[in-house]
Amino acid sequence: MVTTKWPYHGKPARGVNTKGIGYLDWYIPRLREKRKFDLSHSGLQFEWDFDSLIGEELSNVAKHHIIDKIDPREFIAQKEGISKDRVVVTHGATQALQVALLSVGHNLDQDKIIAVESPSYAPVSQTANLLGYSTIPVHRNPPESGFGHWRIDKNEWSNVLEKASVLMFTPILNPVGWDLHPDDRNWIIQTCKKNSVHIIADEVYSDSMVNHPDSVKIYDCGEHCISINSLTKVHGLGSIRFGWLIASESVAKQAQDVFRTVEGMISSPSVRLAKAVFNKLDQPVKKITELREKNLPLLRDLLQSHGIDWNEPEYGVFGAFKLPGERNSLEFVDDECFKESLLAVPGCMFSEDMKSWLRVAWSIEHEDFVKGIEALDKALNRIAL
Repeated sequence: MVTTKWPYHGKPARGVNTKGIGYLDWYIPRLREKRKFDLSHSGLQFEWDFDSLIGEELSNVAKHHIIDKIDPREFIAQKEGISKDRVVVTHGATQALQVALLSVGHNLDQDKIIAVESPSYAPVSQTANLLGYSTIPVHRNPPESGFGHWRIDKNEWSNVLEKASVLMFTPILNPVGWDLHPDDRNWIIQTCKKNSVHIIADEVYSDSMVNHPDSVKIYDCGEHCISINSLTKVHGLGSIRFGWLIASESVAKQAQDVFRTVEGMISSPSVRLAKAVFNKLDQPVKKITELREKNLPLLRDLLQSHGIDWNEPEYGVFGAFKLPGERNSLEFVDDECFKESLLAVPGCMFSEDMKSWLRVAWSIEHEDFVKGIEALDKALNRIAL
Protein backbone atom coordinates (compact mmCIF):
# COMPACT_ATOMS: atom_id res chain seq x y z
CA MET A 1 0.00 0.00 0.00
CA VAL A 2 1.36 3.42 -0.98
CA THR A 3 1.64 5.81 1.97
CA THR A 4 2.16 9.57 2.06
CA LYS A 5 5.76 10.43 1.18
CA TRP A 6 5.69 14.04 0.02
CA PRO A 7 6.78 17.04 2.16
CA TYR A 8 4.53 18.24 4.97
CA HIS A 9 3.12 21.78 4.84
CA GLY A 10 1.17 23.35 7.67
CA LYS A 11 1.38 24.07 11.38
CA PRO A 12 4.52 23.63 13.50
CA ALA A 13 5.41 19.98 14.01
CA ARG A 14 7.73 19.27 16.92
CA GLY A 15 8.12 16.71 19.68
CA VAL A 16 5.60 13.88 19.35
CA ASN A 17 4.11 15.70 16.34
CA THR A 18 7.39 15.77 14.40
CA LYS A 19 6.81 14.78 10.79
CA GLY A 20 9.14 12.24 9.24
CA ILE A 21 11.11 12.96 6.09
CA GLY A 22 9.23 10.61 3.76
CA TYR A 23 11.95 10.70 1.13
CA LEU A 24 14.73 9.57 3.47
CA ASP A 25 12.48 7.15 5.36
CA TRP A 26 11.92 5.43 2.02
CA TYR A 27 15.32 5.99 0.39
CA ILE A 28 17.76 4.89 3.08
CA PRO A 29 16.32 1.35 3.35
CA ARG A 30 16.50 1.07 -0.47
CA LEU A 31 20.17 2.04 -0.39
CA ARG A 32 20.73 -0.72 2.14
CA GLU A 33 19.28 -3.20 -0.36
CA LYS A 34 22.38 -2.52 -2.49
CA ARG A 35 20.61 -2.81 -5.81
CA LYS A 36 23.08 -3.42 -8.61
CA PHE A 37 22.12 -0.36 -10.68
CA ASP A 38 21.62 3.10 -9.21
CA LEU A 39 20.18 6.12 -11.01
CA SER A 40 18.96 7.70 -7.78
CA HIS A 41 21.84 9.99 -6.84
CA SER A 42 20.97 13.63 -6.21
CA GLY A 43 24.57 14.75 -6.57
CA LEU A 44 27.76 14.09 -8.47
CA GLN A 45 29.63 10.89 -7.63
CA PHE A 46 33.23 12.12 -7.63
CA GLU A 47 36.38 10.55 -6.20
CA TRP A 48 38.63 13.08 -4.50
CA ASP A 49 42.19 11.82 -4.05
CA PHE A 50 42.96 13.10 -0.56
CA ASP A 51 46.18 11.10 -0.38
CA SER A 52 47.67 13.33 -3.07
CA LEU A 53 45.81 16.50 -2.00
CA ILE A 54 46.91 16.36 1.61
CA GLY A 55 49.71 13.79 1.61
CA GLU A 56 51.61 13.72 4.87
CA GLU A 57 49.23 16.32 6.31
CA LEU A 58 46.47 13.68 6.37
CA SER A 59 47.76 12.58 9.77
CA ASN A 60 46.99 16.08 11.07
CA VAL A 61 43.40 16.14 9.82
CA ALA A 62 41.96 16.19 13.35
CA LYS A 63 44.31 18.93 14.55
CA HIS A 64 42.26 22.02 15.40
CA HIS A 65 42.21 24.40 12.44
CA ILE A 66 42.33 27.49 14.68
CA ILE A 67 45.88 26.55 15.75
CA ASP A 68 47.00 27.09 12.16
CA LYS A 69 44.89 30.26 11.80
CA ILE A 70 42.65 28.69 9.14
CA ASP A 71 39.44 30.68 8.64
CA PRO A 72 37.08 28.58 6.48
CA ARG A 73 35.03 31.66 5.60
CA GLU A 74 37.96 32.75 3.47
CA PHE A 75 37.53 29.68 1.19
CA ILE A 76 34.01 30.73 0.26
CA ALA A 77 34.77 34.45 0.17
CA GLN A 78 37.59 33.92 -2.33
CA LYS A 79 35.46 31.57 -4.44
CA GLU A 80 32.56 34.06 -4.61
CA GLY A 81 34.55 37.32 -4.62
CA ILE A 82 32.88 38.73 -1.50
CA SER A 83 33.77 39.78 2.04
CA LYS A 84 34.25 36.92 4.49
CA ASP A 85 32.01 38.86 6.90
CA ARG A 86 29.06 37.81 4.73
CA VAL A 87 29.81 34.09 5.21
CA VAL A 88 28.80 31.64 7.93
CA VAL A 89 30.21 28.10 7.69
CA THR A 90 28.00 25.21 8.87
CA HIS A 91 27.90 21.43 8.98
CA GLY A 92 26.12 21.01 5.66
CA ALA A 93 23.33 22.79 3.82
CA THR A 94 20.49 21.53 6.02
CA GLN A 95 22.09 23.07 9.09
CA ALA A 96 22.62 26.27 7.10
CA LEU A 97 18.87 26.33 6.41
CA GLN A 98 18.18 25.98 10.13
CA VAL A 99 20.65 28.71 11.06
CA ALA A 100 19.26 31.06 8.40
CA LEU A 101 15.68 30.55 9.57
CA LEU A 102 16.60 31.11 13.20
CA SER A 103 18.33 34.31 12.13
CA VAL A 104 15.49 35.92 10.15
CA GLY A 105 12.36 33.82 10.72
CA HIS A 106 10.82 35.81 13.53
CA ASN A 107 8.68 38.87 12.98
CA LEU A 108 7.96 40.27 16.45
CA ASP A 109 5.10 42.48 15.28
CA GLN A 110 3.07 39.89 13.38
CA ASP A 111 2.53 36.15 13.42
CA LYS A 112 3.63 35.49 9.86
CA ILE A 113 4.18 32.22 8.07
CA ILE A 114 7.04 30.76 6.04
CA ALA A 115 6.36 30.33 2.32
CA VAL A 116 8.00 27.18 0.95
CA GLU A 117 8.24 26.12 -2.67
CA SER A 118 6.62 22.96 -4.01
CA PRO A 119 7.90 20.60 -5.36
CA SER A 120 10.72 20.52 -2.82
CA TYR A 121 13.16 18.34 -0.94
CA ALA A 122 11.40 17.72 2.37
CA PRO A 123 14.08 19.11 4.74
CA VAL A 124 13.80 22.46 2.94
CA SER A 125 10.07 22.50 3.64
CA GLN A 126 9.96 20.88 7.05
CA THR A 127 12.89 22.65 8.71
CA ALA A 128 10.55 25.59 9.28
CA ASN A 129 7.88 23.39 10.90
CA LEU A 130 10.43 21.80 13.21
CA LEU A 131 11.59 25.25 14.34
CA GLY A 132 8.05 26.27 15.25
CA TYR A 133 6.84 28.05 12.13
CA SER A 134 3.70 27.44 10.08
CA THR A 135 4.32 26.91 6.38
CA ILE A 136 2.28 27.30 3.22
CA PRO A 137 3.38 26.04 -0.22
CA VAL A 138 3.84 28.13 -3.34
CA HIS A 139 4.03 26.12 -6.52
CA ARG A 140 6.25 25.97 -9.56
CA ASN A 141 4.23 24.44 -12.39
CA PRO A 142 5.14 22.37 -15.47
CA PRO A 143 5.39 24.39 -18.70
CA GLU A 144 2.17 24.38 -20.71
CA SER A 145 4.08 23.31 -23.83
CA GLY A 146 5.72 20.46 -21.91
CA PHE A 147 9.19 21.89 -22.51
CA GLY A 148 11.27 24.58 -20.82
CA HIS A 149 11.23 26.20 -17.39
CA TRP A 150 8.71 25.33 -14.73
CA ARG A 151 6.85 28.60 -14.02
CA ILE A 152 5.17 30.31 -11.08
CA ASP A 153 1.61 31.65 -10.85
CA LYS A 154 2.30 35.23 -9.78
CA ASN A 155 -1.19 35.69 -8.34
CA GLU A 156 -0.72 32.65 -6.07
CA TRP A 157 2.75 33.74 -5.00
CA SER A 158 1.67 37.35 -4.44
CA ASN A 159 -1.17 36.31 -2.14
CA VAL A 160 1.10 34.10 -0.07
CA LEU A 161 4.01 36.54 0.09
CA GLU A 162 1.72 39.19 1.58
CA LYS A 163 1.38 36.89 4.62
CA ALA A 164 4.95 35.62 4.81
CA SER A 165 8.09 36.68 6.64
CA VAL A 166 10.38 34.27 4.76
CA LEU A 167 10.35 32.51 1.38
CA MET A 168 12.34 29.28 0.99
CA PHE A 169 13.03 27.76 -2.41
CA THR A 170 15.58 25.80 -4.43
CA PRO A 171 16.40 27.67 -7.67
CA ILE A 172 17.30 24.45 -9.54
CA LEU A 173 14.09 22.60 -8.87
CA ASN A 174 14.28 19.14 -7.36
CA PRO A 175 13.36 16.71 -8.97
CA VAL A 176 13.10 18.19 -12.49
CA GLY A 177 16.43 20.04 -12.68
CA TRP A 178 15.19 23.36 -14.14
CA ASP A 179 16.35 26.69 -12.74
CA LEU A 180 13.92 29.54 -12.09
CA HIS A 181 12.93 31.41 -15.23
CA PRO A 182 14.77 34.79 -15.14
CA ASP A 183 11.48 36.72 -15.27
CA ASP A 184 10.08 34.72 -12.36
CA ARG A 185 13.29 35.14 -10.37
CA ASN A 186 13.34 38.91 -10.84
CA TRP A 187 9.66 39.20 -9.92
CA ILE A 188 10.16 37.11 -6.77
CA ILE A 189 13.14 39.18 -5.64
CA GLN A 190 11.32 42.48 -6.14
CA THR A 191 8.04 41.28 -4.60
CA CYS A 192 9.82 39.94 -1.53
CA LYS A 193 11.69 43.20 -1.13
CA LYS A 194 8.44 45.17 -1.35
CA ASN A 195 6.80 42.95 1.29
CA SER A 196 9.88 42.82 3.58
CA VAL A 197 10.18 39.08 3.05
CA HIS A 198 13.57 37.44 3.47
CA ILE A 199 14.56 34.93 0.79
CA ILE A 200 16.44 31.75 1.73
CA ALA A 201 17.60 30.03 -1.46
CA ASP A 202 18.98 26.50 -1.30
CA GLU A 203 21.60 26.75 -4.05
CA VAL A 204 23.30 23.39 -3.62
CA TYR A 205 22.86 22.63 -7.34
CA SER A 206 23.53 26.11 -8.71
CA ASP A 207 27.29 25.66 -9.21
CA SER A 208 26.45 23.14 -11.93
CA MET A 209 25.37 26.03 -14.18
CA VAL A 210 28.24 28.36 -13.30
CA ASN A 211 29.03 28.92 -16.98
CA HIS A 212 25.40 29.30 -18.08
CA PRO A 213 24.32 32.84 -19.11
CA ASP A 214 21.29 32.70 -16.77
CA SER A 215 23.40 31.79 -13.72
CA VAL A 216 22.60 34.10 -10.78
CA LYS A 217 23.45 33.78 -7.09
CA ILE A 218 20.52 34.90 -4.94
CA TYR A 219 22.76 36.42 -2.25
CA ASP A 220 23.79 38.98 -4.85
CA CYS A 221 20.21 40.21 -5.39
CA GLY A 222 19.54 42.32 -2.31
CA GLU A 223 19.96 42.76 1.44
CA HIS A 224 16.93 40.51 1.98
CA CYS A 225 18.52 37.56 0.15
CA ILE A 226 20.37 34.58 1.67
CA SER A 227 22.09 31.79 -0.27
CA ILE A 228 22.70 28.29 1.08
CA ASN A 229 25.35 26.01 -0.44
CA SER A 230 27.63 23.08 0.36
CA LEU A 231 30.28 20.77 -1.05
CA THR A 232 27.76 17.92 -1.33
CA LYS A 233 25.70 17.91 -4.52
CA VAL A 234 27.90 19.43 -7.23
CA HIS A 235 31.28 18.81 -5.64
CA GLY A 236 30.90 15.22 -4.49
CA LEU A 237 31.83 15.69 -0.83
CA GLY A 238 28.68 15.06 1.15
CA SER A 239 30.51 12.88 3.63
CA ILE A 240 32.47 15.75 5.18
CA ARG A 241 29.34 17.85 5.90
CA PHE A 242 30.72 21.24 4.91
CA GLY A 243 28.14 23.90 4.08
CA TRP A 244 27.65 27.65 4.34
CA LEU A 245 25.30 30.57 3.98
CA ILE A 246 25.95 33.96 2.42
CA ALA A 247 23.94 37.01 3.48
CA SER A 248 24.32 40.69 4.20
CA GLU A 249 26.91 41.43 6.87
CA SER A 250 24.21 42.24 9.44
CA VAL A 251 22.27 39.01 8.83
CA ALA A 252 25.52 37.01 8.70
CA LYS A 253 26.40 38.39 12.14
CA GLN A 254 23.03 37.19 13.47
CA ALA A 255 23.54 33.83 11.80
CA GLN A 256 27.04 33.46 13.27
CA ASP A 257 25.60 34.08 16.74
CA VAL A 258 22.96 31.41 16.10
CA PHE A 259 25.55 28.92 14.86
CA ARG A 260 27.77 29.41 17.87
CA THR A 261 24.77 28.90 20.14
CA VAL A 262 23.64 25.63 18.56
CA GLU A 263 27.02 24.22 17.47
CA GLY A 264 29.90 26.17 18.96
CA MET A 265 32.56 25.52 16.31
CA ILE A 266 32.86 23.91 12.93
CA SER A 267 34.51 20.49 12.67
CA SER A 268 38.27 20.79 12.13
CA PRO A 269 38.55 17.63 9.96
CA SER A 270 35.83 19.05 7.70
CA VAL A 271 37.65 22.38 7.48
CA ARG A 272 40.99 20.80 6.60
CA LEU A 273 39.49 18.52 3.96
CA ALA A 274 37.52 21.41 2.48
CA LYS A 275 40.65 23.58 2.39
CA ALA A 276 42.39 20.93 0.29
CA VAL A 277 39.77 21.02 -2.47
CA PHE A 278 38.51 24.61 -2.63
CA ASN A 279 40.97 25.75 -5.29
CA LYS A 280 40.11 22.66 -7.35
CA LEU A 281 36.31 22.91 -7.47
CA ASP A 282 36.44 23.36 -11.22
CA GLN A 283 37.28 19.63 -11.49
CA PRO A 284 33.86 18.27 -10.45
CA VAL A 285 32.10 20.94 -12.51
CA LYS A 286 34.04 19.77 -15.57
CA LYS A 287 33.15 16.20 -14.64
CA ILE A 288 29.45 17.08 -14.71
CA THR A 289 29.84 18.44 -18.25
CA GLU A 290 31.70 15.29 -19.28
CA LEU A 291 29.04 12.99 -17.83
CA ARG A 292 26.23 14.95 -19.47
CA GLU A 293 27.91 14.62 -22.87
CA LYS A 294 28.42 10.86 -22.45
CA ASN A 295 25.28 9.84 -20.60
CA LEU A 296 22.43 12.03 -21.78
CA PRO A 297 22.30 10.67 -25.37
CA LEU A 298 21.59 7.23 -23.92
CA LEU A 299 18.75 8.56 -21.78
CA ARG A 300 17.28 10.54 -24.68
CA ASP A 301 17.28 7.47 -26.92
CA LEU A 302 15.73 5.27 -24.23
CA LEU A 303 12.87 7.64 -23.48
CA GLN A 304 12.20 8.21 -27.16
CA SER A 305 12.04 4.45 -27.74
CA HIS A 306 9.30 4.21 -25.08
CA GLY A 307 7.39 7.20 -26.43
CA ILE A 308 8.12 9.29 -23.33
CA ASP A 309 8.36 13.08 -23.70
CA TRP A 310 11.23 14.46 -21.66
CA ASN A 311 11.77 18.06 -20.67
CA GLU A 312 15.57 17.90 -20.51
CA PRO A 313 17.18 20.54 -18.24
CA GLU A 314 20.07 22.52 -19.71
CA TYR A 315 22.35 21.94 -16.70
CA GLY A 316 22.74 19.90 -13.56
CA VAL A 317 22.90 16.26 -12.58
CA PHE A 318 19.32 14.95 -12.74
CA GLY A 319 15.95 15.30 -14.46
CA ALA A 320 12.48 13.79 -14.29
CA PHE A 321 9.77 12.49 -16.62
CA LYS A 322 6.27 11.02 -16.45
CA LEU A 323 5.92 7.26 -16.67
CA PRO A 324 3.75 5.73 -19.41
CA GLY A 325 0.09 5.33 -18.53
CA GLU A 326 0.44 7.54 -15.44
CA ARG A 327 2.08 4.57 -13.68
CA ASN A 328 2.62 5.26 -9.98
CA SER A 329 6.38 5.82 -9.75
CA LEU A 330 6.73 4.64 -6.14
CA GLU A 331 5.14 1.33 -7.06
CA PHE A 332 7.27 1.25 -10.23
CA VAL A 333 10.53 1.56 -8.27
CA ASP A 334 9.45 -1.00 -5.68
CA ASP A 335 8.10 -3.44 -8.26
CA GLU A 336 9.38 -3.31 -11.85
CA CYS A 337 12.68 -1.61 -10.93
CA PHE A 338 13.24 -3.91 -7.94
CA LYS A 339 12.94 -6.92 -10.24
CA GLU A 340 15.77 -5.44 -12.35
CA SER A 341 17.82 -4.47 -9.24
CA LEU A 342 17.51 -0.79 -10.21
CA LEU A 343 17.05 2.22 -7.93
CA ALA A 344 15.59 5.57 -9.01
CA VAL A 345 13.56 8.21 -7.15
CA PRO A 346 9.76 8.58 -7.29
CA GLY A 347 8.44 12.09 -7.86
CA CYS A 348 5.97 11.78 -4.99
CA MET A 349 8.92 12.31 -2.65
CA PHE A 350 8.81 15.99 -3.68
CA SER A 351 5.11 16.69 -4.33
CA GLU A 352 1.74 15.00 -4.09
CA ASP A 353 1.18 16.14 -7.69
CA MET A 354 4.13 14.12 -9.02
CA LYS A 355 2.98 10.57 -8.30
CA SER A 356 3.69 9.41 -11.87
CA TRP A 357 7.05 11.19 -12.22
CA LEU A 358 10.43 9.48 -11.95
CA ARG A 359 13.73 11.23 -11.23
CA VAL A 360 16.90 9.81 -12.77
CA ALA A 361 20.47 11.03 -12.37
CA TRP A 362 23.33 10.91 -14.88
CA SER A 363 25.98 11.93 -12.33
CA ILE A 364 27.73 8.53 -12.29
CA GLU A 365 30.51 7.01 -14.37
CA HIS A 366 29.52 6.19 -17.94
CA GLU A 367 29.98 2.45 -17.59
CA ASP A 368 27.65 2.37 -14.58
CA PHE A 369 25.12 4.60 -16.34
CA VAL A 370 25.01 2.28 -19.35
CA LYS A 371 24.08 -0.62 -17.09
CA GLY A 372 21.51 1.50 -15.27
CA ILE A 373 19.87 2.53 -18.54
CA GLU A 374 19.69 -1.10 -19.65
CA ALA A 375 17.94 -1.98 -16.38
CA LEU A 376 15.57 0.99 -16.74
CA ASP A 377 14.70 -0.16 -20.26
CA LYS A 378 13.75 -3.59 -18.92
CA ALA A 379 11.74 -2.08 -16.07
CA LEU A 380 9.81 0.15 -18.48
CA ASN A 381 9.10 -2.87 -20.67
CA ARG A 382 7.56 -4.59 -17.64
CA ILE A 383 4.90 -1.84 -17.38
CA ALA A 384 3.25 -3.14 -20.54
CA LEU A 385 3.30 -6.79 -19.47
